[in-house]
Amino acid sequence: MRVLDPRGELPRVARAIHAASGRGVLYVTGGGAGMLAALLSEPGASATVLEAGIPYAEQALKELLGARPEQSCSPATARDLAMRAFLRARQLGGGFGFAITASLATTVAKRGAHRAHVAFQDADRTRTWSMEFVKQGAVRAQEEEALSDLALRALAASLGIGEAPARGYQEVIGTAEQTGLILGTLTHVGTSAPAILPGAFNPLHAGHRAMRADAECRLGQRVAYELCIANVDKPPLNHHDIASRLQQFDPDEVVLTSTPTFLAKARALGPVTFVVGTDTIARIAKPRYYEAGNTAARDSAVAELTSIGCRFLVYGRTTRLGFTALQDVALPQALRELCTGVTEADFRMDVSSSELRAEGQRLPG
Repeated sequence: MRVLDPRGELPRVARAIHAASGRGVLYVTGGGAGMLAALLSEPGASATVLEAGIPYAEQALKELLGARPEQSCSPATARDLAMRAFLRARQLGGGFGFAITASLATTVAKRGAHRAHVAFQDADRTRTWSMEFVKQGAVRAQEEEALSDLALRALAASLGIGEAPARGYQEVIGTAEQTGLILGTLTHVGTSAPAILPGAFNPLHAGHRAMRADAECRLGQRVAYELCIANVDKPPLNHHDIASRLQQFDPDEVVLTSTPTFLAKARALGPVTFVVGTDTIARIAKPRYYEAGNTAARDSAVAELTSIGCRFLVYGRTTRLGFTALQDVALPQALRELCTGVTEADFRMDVSSSELRAEGQRLPG
């Protein structure tokens, strides 16, 4: 490992990065443009930077991530941006993604702390750094300089130059199997079962546990949780999120997959019964979730699910309009024939992961 002089100026760090072996994509928002300027101002920037973007507007950030983040400036958003950058880098022949989210001093007073989060993503590792600034008398230029220094040194360390900065540092290294899922060389790892309950499980809560127990009784079969690292709309889960969510389960009760659609799950796992809510079965019926985006593509997928031997056990959901059961959802007949509904009288549990995250609390699993 090459050693970086800790007293060096930003241009020295940038030159060392360009001399390293590593090309990637960088996204910054809310701050961190100084880091991009430092990299691009030095000769040889093309040896490092394949593409750089600044999704500053809320809509731009939403479009890049596929959904509006719960917080624009957070470690989770930095990691999601880094994963999106990593995927883009792979398309361009590179190997890493790097991201910054920041909330720095501006023309109006901010209620929250002035802070920044930096993330690095490659196939094997997810790294995060966090820093908070003294708010009283804050000067934007000084915050930008400190952030640029941290970010450049974080990138340099991730490319094998110097030690990783200690400031708010976290690193998670994935297993070989988890890396295979992220790279798309594996479709699933973990337990197998004749029925699965798919979900993001962020967090796993008592409602999930109760639904699984009820489904096992109804089906007379073991039901495994399925945690999919891929999402039709969002970046894949990074190693940090995979590790934190897997901690909620016993190893023999969860299968980890890279199959974002139910047809992909069926092709990988074979004939299974999917335990889902009415919100999920409604999405399966929407043509826009299929590659061609039309009813023919949806109907072809449903026909293949039928030929594989898949079924759906469908539980009701509470929405702002009230409780929605299977009979309340508009479905094509071929899909409806694969479904068995659970009535409100037989099972109802009004709890959601998004509400728990919003409340900042978790029910015991």
